[in-house]
Parts: sequence; structure tokens; C-alpha cells
Amino acid sequence: MERRARRTFWSAGLVTIGALSLANAGCRSCAEDHGAATDAGPAPPTMPLGMLMPVDGAAVSSDAGAGAMRVAHGMKSGAWTELQPARPGDTPERTDFQHWQGDSSFVSLEAMTLMHEAFARALPGFDLFLPRLFAPDALGRLAAELEAFAPRAANADVAGAARELAQLARGAAGKGLGLWVLGP
Repeated sequence: MERRARRTFWSAGLVTIGALSLANAGCRSCAEDHGAATDAGPAPPTMPLGMLMPVDGAAVSSDAGAGAMRVAHGMKSGAWTELQPARPGDTPERTDFQHWQGDSSFVSLEAMTLMHEAFARALPGFDLFLPRLFAPDALGRLAAELEAFAPRAANADVAGAARELAQLARGAAGKGLGLWVLGP
């Protein structure tokens, strides 16, 4: 009986090791394929249009008003993504934030939905609903992504917002500063 239990134990162990080896090999090949696909052409959208807000051309959030697709300043509430200057020494692990800062820039959820892919390309793992720190190198990539996005934007206000955010990102990066993106 003891011999049979050992054989079952070793058989299960070998099967587990084999499965983990195959899974690990699959993960490496997926990572290699993903890297090649990124270089080969544009990545698929990272956030479906209309996920946060309806995209029907006429939809503008009630708290945003006519400038919903532009970068705003001095906001104190509402459905906005806040771009807040990072403090010296900030790390991605920081969790304590005071929202609605006077030196922050704000992007409506409508505009952020349209520009989300540029943010995700500049900072892998970007999640609009979690605080994300764009260090100076990521801000440089963000500026380039937003500038590439602007000519393709269907809305002139969104294109203007993308260009303004690109300037903000480039300016902060040039000073060696970071920028937090704080979701709604």
C-alpha cells in the first residue's frame, strides 16, 4: 500500500512539473510574440469606446459642460481624471493623495476614453482606475503617443487636449518631474 501511495505521489508530481514547464514555455512565447506584435504595428484598443461614457458625438457629461473634451483646471468635483504633479521622491507605491489640487490638470472621462490607448502605450499596465505614476521617461513616451494620436482624433477639441497634454508631459519630463494620473 505504501509503495502505491509513493508511486501516485511521484506521478502527480511529475505531471505537475510537466504542466508548469509547458505553461512557462507558453508564457515566454506569448511575451515574445507580444513584443514582436507591438513593433509590427498598432496595438489593438486597450479600452472599448463607450466603456466609461457613451460615445455618440452629442454626449457630454452634465458636470463638464461645453468644454468636456478639453483639458480643464481648477476643478473641485465631478467625473474627471486628475493629472497631478508628483512630489520629489514619489514612487509608484504611493497611496495617499489629496485630490482636486490647484496645480492639477483635469481630463473628462469622455476625452480620457478616447485617449486611453496613448496612456496605455506609454506606461504598460496603465489602469485608469488606479493611481499611476508617469516618471520622466514614461512622460516622454506619453508626449509622443499623444502627438501621434492628435491628427487621428475625430474631434478637434480632443485633438487640442491631446496636444496640450503632450506639452504638459514634455514640460514635466524636461524638468525631471513625474506626473500622477488619478482616475475618477
